[in-house]
Amino acid sequence: MSGKNLARLFLLVLACLLILYSYGYYKKHYALAMLEGKIKMGKYKDALASLDEVQNSAIIRILGKLGKEDPVIAYNKGVLYTLMENKKKAGAEYRKAMETSDPILKARAIYNNANLIATDMDFSTAAMQYAEVLKIDAGDFQAKKNLERMRLGEQQFNTMFSPEQQEREDRIEALKLIPWGTKYKYSGEQKIRW
Repeated sequence: MSGKNLARLFLLVLACLLILYSYGYYKKHYALAMLEGKIKMGKYKDALASLDEVQNSAIIRILGKLGKEDPVIAYNKGVLYTLMENKKKAGAEYRKAMETSDPILKARAIYNNANLIATDMDFSTAAMQYAEVLKIDAGDFQAKKNLERMRLGEQQFNTMFSPEQQEREDRIEALKLIPWGTKYKYSGEQKIRW
């Protein structure tokens, strides 16, 4: 084979690979666009099936074998599992999406994972996750608000089981048991002293 034919063959193979990649990219973004409509209509299982179909497409599987799992698909699967109230699977998908280099997607995945952790009343871990979101995006108002809530919840949780709180409650219960009688009630006229 001559050098020209070899170059043409190389360009033809490269063109085929680019067409295959662009088709997979188009298919992924089309499925993600349709996903929003299915979520609004409440068809969570149907949306999850379409995401699985995209994830099992040839180009996504090839990229997966190269060690790059698509974080956008993992994030969207996490959202669907959250809506379907499957916290365990949702958390696993969010952790996969956190491994991305895209800071916006990473912040969203960490934020949603922190929300899942907060529903389990693990205030300190959720607070650390919200703080991590704020390191990525310092202007995230919801993360700031939730971080304050987690700190307040952690503080209340710690004081609820503190020995001082228990001692105070025991004293209140003991005071309720003492028979006070009528000795200290108001009786008669009020005397004024000059």
